[in-house]
Amino acid sequence: MSASEPPRFHVRLRSRRVERELNALHEPDHRRIIEVLRALGRDPRPPGCEKLYDDVYRLRVGSWRVIYLVDQANRRVEVGGVRRRSERTYRGIEDLFA
Repeated sequence: MSASEPPRFHVRLRSRRVERELNALHEPDHRRIIEVLRALGRDPRPPGCEKLYDDVYRLRVGSWRVIYLVDQANRRVEVGGVRRRSERTYRGIEDLFA
């Protein structure tokens, strides 16, 4: 699959909070995560992703974690969080997609 191939899934940020999380990142991390989000449009379950529950996955990007939902029926990836890995990273993720 080439990088110029059009996305098969629409990637969207689920809330303004996710937008703020992205905007707060330092430039190198921001660029890397934006590239990962674009790639999710082509392949929502890339190698290295981990299924957390139901259709919710997480992807490692250095010390950051992208938590997202794959809506196969509507061909959509909804990003619920971009968080630095810590003890609190996965607390309350069920609420992100409620």
